[in-house]
Amino acid sequence: QDYINRLNVMGGGKLREVFSWLNKEENQYEKFRYEAYEKKTQLYLDLITKDLRNGRLELRTGVARLFEEIQASCIPLAIGTACEKKAAFTVLEAALGPDFCSNLATLCGGDDVLKKKPDPAIYLLVAQKCQVDPSNCLVLEDTRHGMEAALAAGMKCIVTPSEYAKEHDFNGATLHAIDLETPCRIGLKELLCLFT
Repeated sequence: QDYINRLNVMGGGKLREVFSWLNKEENQYEKFRYEAYEKKTQLYLDLITKDLRNGRLELRTGVARLFEEIQASCIPLAIGTACEKKAAFTVLEAALGPDFCSNLATLCGGDDVLKKKPDPAIYLLVAQKCQVDPSNCLVLEDTRHGMEAALAAGMKCIVTPSEYAKEHDFNGATLHAIDLETPCRIGLKELLCLFT
């Protein structure tokens, strides 16, 4: 439970927080930090991609369907994530295939910005790279930090909470649902209605 509580407040990319738990100076661990982070990332990617490819792990309900609908419509679909771009690409390719990744308008990772969610930097960068006004963007999020980042960027936000974020307060979300199928199917038509 302590680990889940820390995940709920940490968000992605905050290895500095881990070292504060150890009550050690950050500079004592510079080399270790880099090596541990690289090893952890590779182990995570190996595990996740293996399970995605063999069907033991699936995307959250409705995500693949919605992404396919958006890409088929020629509306730009982009990814903004707290994890490193290389890791995000690897997971997306395992989950949705290489064609999905090659058809993205852009993919921005936590290594592309200085501040992590709930700061809006990642979403503002995505909008800039897509040359789209943030007010014309819609974000699909699964945590409160992500929702706060999207809203602070001036974007609409649909929240389908992850397993670890179900108890978060999502007040302010444009739409909050269990997933993209429950209580009703959320597709491209429903998304476009949010802008009228």
